[in-house]
Amino acid sequence: MKKTLLLLLAFLFAGSLTACERTLPDYTADEAFDLMNEAISRWLSAESFTLDYASTYVAGSVETTESMTVRLKHGGADDLIAYVATTIEEPDRWQNSETQYEDGRVYVARNENGTVTRTWSTTPRAEFESLYRSFLKDEINEADTRADSFVVDADQCTVQFEFDATMIESTFHVPADIDSVRFATVAVTFTHDADLLALEVSYGTTADDVDGTVSYTVAFDKIDRYLVIARLSASEKAAYTESADAAE
Repeated sequence: MKKTLLLLLAFLFAGSLTACERTLPDYTADEAFDLMNEAISRWLSAESFTLDYASTYVAGSVETTESMTVRLKHGGADDLIAYVATTIEEPDRWQNSETQYEDGRVYVARNENGTVTRTWSTTPRAEFESLYRSFLKDEINEADTRADSFVVDADQCTVQFEFDATMIESTFHVPADIDSVRFATVAVTFTHDADLLALEVSYGTTADDVDGTVSYTVAFDKIDRYLVIARLSASEKAAYTESADAAE
């Protein structure tokens, strides 16, 4: 009797494991690119999102690192509000800042090498928003890629490829002081329901005849999901003064 019971339990346990197994999608390369671009398209049109950005720029013996958290709501509308926290580290300076956008104004509280300033300036909504959407500006044309591969598991898919240098600036973030870029290596991760999860980009650069490398990652979250961004109070705004650059 005990032996029969043990066999029955073993059968039931094996059956439950089989039921829990999920079939992996069997994408072709074209299908993986199509789903990736659907995820990118949803990000490009998102009215709200949060993201975490981290980058490293190495040129010669100089290394600059930057990390950033962005929370944005009501994208594409006049009542856009956003909050951005940024840390920048260079050999001769470091900077922490908190940036708030509301009612057409940018409020920046900055601590640079221990000196704290609080300034505001008037900035068009589209100009501000485009800056924090510049990490991924467009869908990926498969014809502009080479060495494509993709990795699939039960929850997500990652498409990896090398990207045409002529398309980098119109698709990904390139610092303003870069003179030219060389082909990029890219990885885009998304769910099987076309929710964008992560981006990894790395490309060669030249600035002032010095070769370098830009690498950055972005983790996407809360795309078009409920998001709360606290507004500055009147007393908090009173602590900011108009930027001298904006007043000129």
